[in-house]
Amino acid sequence: MNWTVRPAVAGDAEELVRLRVVMFEAMGRDVANTDWERPCVELFRRELGGPGLIAAVVDAPGGGLASCAAAFIRLDMPRPGDLGTSMAHLHNVCTDPAWRRRGLARLVVTALVDRLDDLGLVKCDLHATEEGRGLYESLGFQPRTGGLEMVRKLKF
Repeated sequence: MNWTVRPAVAGDAEELVRLRVVMFEAMGRDVANTDWERPCVELFRRELGGPGLIAAVVDAPGGGLASCAAAFIRLDMPRPGDLGTSMAHLHNVCTDPAWRRRGLARLVVTALVDRLDDLGLVKCDLHATEEGRGLYESLGFQPRTGGLEMVRKLKF
């Protein structure tokens, strides 16, 4: 089959969230609580295609999306060996189980990274599963060194 990658549009928001659920399930996350889904759809509809959120998708034959990858673009500070002032965070990489093992994740991630290159970004990071690690390494991503990744939820 000849697959075509295209930029995601606001009308893809529901399908992007459906695939996000599939991604979280594959990661072993409990997706029973769905209170986050509607705000996520609204975020995709509002921000997709703007300066801070882009995505690449492949349409599934018969409707819906077969695969997707998205990236947030954010401000970054120059540091030794890196003068970039913006960077991307790759996320929401998922292929519908019916369409896996066809190279679709590689297609959408490559298209998205090419777009980030076109925008002049010099750095993109991501969180990978062991299953996806080989794909990302083959596309030039390397494990981060120089510290532990940590997170703290802030009170608002």
